[in-house]
Amino acid sequence: MRAVAAARAGAAVLVVRNSVAGAVAVAQAVADLVPDLAFAVNGVATVHHGRFAAQDRKLLDDAVTAAFGKKRSGGGRVLVGTQTLEQSLDIDADLLLTDLAPVDVLLQRIGRLHRHPGRERGPFAEPRAIVLRPAERDLTPLLYGRALHGLGGVKRIAPYPDMLPIEATLRLLEEMPDIVIPRDNRMLVERALHPALLDALGDTLGGDWQNHRRQRNGGALVDAETAASIALDLGKRFTALPPFEGGEAVATRLGARNLLVDLPEVLDGAFGGTIDRIAIPAWMAEGADSATVERIDGRQFALGAKRFRYDRWGLVRA
Repeated sequence: MRAVAAARAGAAVLVVRNSVAGAVAVAQAVADLVPDLAFAVNGVATVHHGRFAAQDRKLLDDAVTAAFGKKRSGGGRVLVGTQTLEQSLDIDADLLLTDLAPVDVLLQRIGRLHRHPGRERGPFAEPRAIVLRPAERDLTPLLYGRALHGLGGVKRIAPYPDMLPIEATLRLLEEMPDIVIPRDNRMLVERALHPALLDALGDTLGGDWQNHRRQRNGGALVDAETAASIALDLGKRFTALPPFEGGEAVATRLGARNLLVDLPEVLDGAFGGTIDRIAIPAWMAEGADSATVERIDGRQFALGAKRFRYDRWGLVRA
């Protein structure tokens, strides 16, 4: 495993996967291979993603800052996580391994590489990001099939269902293995995300890609109309706005809400202590939002007929 080899050579390695399942699988492999180099909280090897209780997420974030922040010590280590590592965390990695994603997302992840100057990095003095793509170069099967590594597939599960920006990004990376940032940022974003260029790429690829582009554009219009129907016009006086009736739920983002569950009895925390509340992703709790919560043991609870487990790898369906 390349991340382990680099950590053994003294690198602070960041691995970012597009899906929780992918991140957990890599983190577990690292913990098995090199437990002394795996990212840990209170001595417990773990992974960083969004399916942790709020108390444990605070411990996770603090441990990331200590192990990968500006004041980190030397020595090799491997931190594995998802998009949560892109958000408001001061990470300074010597080497980045990341799943393929839209170029703006990749640039955000690359920003965690060599973040603080003046550090002695030995053989990793040149910043390098290794982008992992599906084994098959042809991405067409991901347009309508099952999502792979967070790409394509069903919108509610895959974080990046729109495959044209993915294809455009991959073509850019194949054409430009060496980039300079921030100099190249605007060019990369425009060439991989500009609507006119994506339309042209869809026309060039033809067939399924054109249909995919039309479907994605249609979905974007529906989302925009939904957002506009509930948006507040801040250019109007407060007294000119229609009264809020309270009969509709408005989310801060389009899509289904997570379900926040208050546990009748505490569960064991991932890193010590206990937790009494946890958020369940909407797709995991589907159909059970009004079900009774029942504690099974220190690690498991039931929500109606659905069972869940919570441990150092986060929340999973049991």
